[in-house]
Amino acid sequence: MIGKRVVVILNRESGTMLALGPEVARDLLAEVFQRHGVEAEIQLLKGREIQGALEKARDGNADSVIVGGGDGTVASAATVMAGNDKPLGVLPLGTFNLAARDLGMPLDLEAAAEALITAPLGEADLLEVNGRMYFCVVVLGFYPVMALGQKEYHGNWMVKTFKTGWDVMRLLATYPPLDLVLHDGEKEFRCRTRFAALANNDYEDLMGLIPRRRSLDGGHLTVYVSRHRTRFGYVKSLVAWMMGRWRHDKEMTVFHASQLKISVKRKRRLAVMCDGEIEKLTTPFEVFLRPQALRVLAPRLAEPEAEVEPADEVAEMPEEGQQ
Repeated sequence: MIGKRVVVILNRESGTMLALGPEVARDLLAEVFQRHGVEAEIQLLKGREIQGALEKARDGNADSVIVGGGDGTVASAATVMAGNDKPLGVLPLGTFNLAARDLGMPLDLEAAAEALITAPLGEADLLEVNGRMYFCVVVLGFYPVMALGQKEYHGNWMVKTFKTGWDVMRLLATYPPLDLVLHDGEKEFRCRTRFAALANNDYEDLMGLIPRRRSLDGGHLTVYVSRHRTRFGYVKSLVAWMMGRWRHDKEMTVFHASQLKISVKRKRRLAVMCDGEIEKLTTPFEVFLRPQALRVLAPRLAEPEAEVEPADEVAEMPEEGQQ
């Protein structure tokens, strides 16, 4: 449960805050928390101020810490709050809001605040990359490079999805493939690919464009490696994803791991997207799964069917060199 005293840290530069107006959002949240008898200290901050505020809130006397922003803001909060007994709540104030969707948060701000009041407490796995924690996914290949060249867009997620999809179709078949080497400590997997993703647990087979994880605490990385070579193949894969049938895509290799060392032949630096934020990492670098590292307020845990749905079988890493 959320408790009686909370600190609410809002990224005033996030997409929804810019659309609503920071003061309007703050006043709306203050009214919701006051209505339920929760004492809320609400802070409107710029992105560069958030880490310090999170550290202060973590070490203070609040019962819970709530962060509002996009997935990058949530990643900052996860890094600060990991391993702490104080739970983290998330308000969806970004564009895609992958972390908030995984937690089962409504996307309407008032409804999200209401949901946090009674949200069950749970533990969530995290991804660790170079000492920083992430909640959702690490993406390699053409997509981070494409995102680097785009003007940042704050607005409706459907509009951004269309714009992104259009740019993907232009670039995906011409971007030079990466010679990727993944090592899990025992076996090595080599492949040429234009797209790979390391997700925090499996994605559900659901219709739609925005994915949601099957579980918050499944205890594994799920690795998705594309072996598509043509635009037509990528389009088929996208349609399969939207129809909730991506597991039937024979040109997608999927396997589980708990940690991976990632190398790329002839590349010392690599653009990597971690929860929507672009990082330029020196290779090789490592990604670890940190089981149940973060206490979270998660409305989805009140939905039994979300946790008991049986998962499809996913293989371990293929044999060395298999593609």
